[in-house]
Amino acid sequence: MARVAGVSHQTVSRVLNAPLTVREPLRRRVQAVIQYLGYERNAQAMQLGRKRKR
Repeated sequence: MARVAGVSHQTVSRVLNAPLTVREPLRRRVQAVIQYLGYERNAQAMQLGRKRKR
């Protein structure tokens, strides 16, 4: 997804988790790629990541 949008994976993460930290034009571009690719978050994977941080 990051490669298609021409950004880093960190930028994609910021768009998904803290969208107000990313400038509007870049955020729109990444969101357009997310929609185009049909990306959906995996709730189970997110839970695993949260448990690892604790």
